[in-house]
Amino acid sequence: MGEMNLGRLTTTLGGLVFALLGLGCGGPEVGDIVELEVSMAMVGTASAPELVAVGETQGGLGVTRAFLSASAVTLVPCEANVSGLELGARGYDVLQDPPMSERVTTGVVAFCGVRLELDPVTSSAREGIPEGATMYVEAEASDGTAVTLTSEGSSSLLLEAEEGKSFGEQPLLLGIDVSLWLAGLPLPEEMAEMATELFEAQLQGAAAIYVDANGNQALDADEQTAVARATAPR
Repeated sequence: MGEMNLGRLTTTLGGLVFALLGLGCGGPEVGDIVELEVSMAMVGTASAPELVAVGETQGGLGVTRAFLSASAVTLVPCEANVSGLELGARGYDVLQDPPMSERVTTGVVAFCGVRLELDPVTSSAREGIPEGATMYVEAEASDGTAVTLTSEGSSSLLLEAEEGKSFGEQPLLLGIDVSLWLAGLPLPEEMAEMATELFEAQLQGAAAIYVDANGNQALDADEQTAVARATAPR
């Protein structure tokens, strides 16, 4: 099976939302709904490139590679009595161009969240990624110094739409903002433990879902409003 792009969560839920609205206004009956295609992807973004940029440094860090290892990725339906759509272990090169992507089909009408279980997974290993790494970043400082950040810790990310509503227009981008993720990093060598803690903790605030209005798999200037943000899983 192809790999999902955690830089780009392009979820073709426009049809899903349309079907949901149709049920309340003379549309098809529940039994008439057929399987729907969901496409997902992930992209790296930089809200403050002068501090942390994607690619070459612009005065701060320039991130050349960012990797996340997930033991499971689950699309969370809005209906509490409907099981989530779970994908298996995945390794995400967040800055890959074009973004990693995957398509699945489902009969679920609408989704209200995405959950990522971040764990070291041998089957998700990638060339150049340290064995056992859950999160890994390669970057370059403005003075040319090479920077690497690694975590082997396990964690969980849950991205939820506000007020339990389903996602709006599709497709979607799951963006990882490296400017937020790597804010204040790297730290001096003697503060390595604190640096790892920041590296792990700041990912939650860096992840969000956006509408990819023009379907070009990039977060454009008119697509900056997040439709869901990461929260601590309940």
